[in-house]
Amino acid sequence: MKDHMAELAQILKIDQTLLTVKEELEELPAKVRAVQTELKELETDYQKKKAEWDKLDTQVRQLKQQNSEDAEKLKVKEERLNSIKTTKEYQAVLKEIAAGKTSHKERETLVQQLSASWEKLAQELNPLEGRRQELGSSLEKEQGEISERLEALRSRLKEAEAQLQEHLGSLPEDIRHKFRRVQEKRQPAIARVVDGTCQECFINVPPQLFIEIQKKQEIHSCPNCHRLLFIQLD
Repeated sequence: MKDHMAELAQILKIDQTLLTVKEELEELPAKVRAVQTELKELETDYQKKKAEWDKLDTQVRQLKQQNSEDAEKLKVKEERLNSIKTTKEYQAVLKEIAAGKTSHKERETLVQQLSASWEKLAQELNPLEGRRQELGSSLEKEQGEISERLEALRSRLKEAEAQLQEHLGSLPEDIRHKFRRVQEKRQPAIARVVDGTCQECFINVPPQLFIEIQKKQEIHSCPNCHRLLFIQLD
């Protein structure tokens, strides 16, 4: 039975390795997903602001172009004033020039307002673009490193599972059955007893049971968590 306890000690070490590897296998893809989620949210925000920026840029360009064209027309009309013969026509052209100048001024005011919004968006886009590139590079790097790490972990997992089966195979069928039954409910399925305390649930086992465990003649279970118990061998 002493040999069986030694096997349980080895199985516990392997089981703990398996748990650690499995946890890391679950956590690694989550790291990639976190970067992907942030990048997706940032991309959505970036594209929205970029579309607004492009729209403002187009509007500003069109307004400036229109003002440039109207300025030329106003110049032509002002030059016509010198050659107009009738008062009626003169007043009509003056009215057109005044209306043109008003429209020109209104467009200039609008250009200033739109330009201010355009510059504000440009300031918001710059850090977004930087973070976008940073996340893209980070994601590519993370995916490469994690792919290599996952491959190493899967290899380690396979090796540990083979070792676990090898050690389990050296135990009697009844102990293997108890191990598997406990394993279905909690991990690890084995616990070391130190000074009468189960090191997994940290409950003191009954004194008589601890005495029986110390005899190393039989494998006992923790009355609280039901894990298979062993003591440190000499």
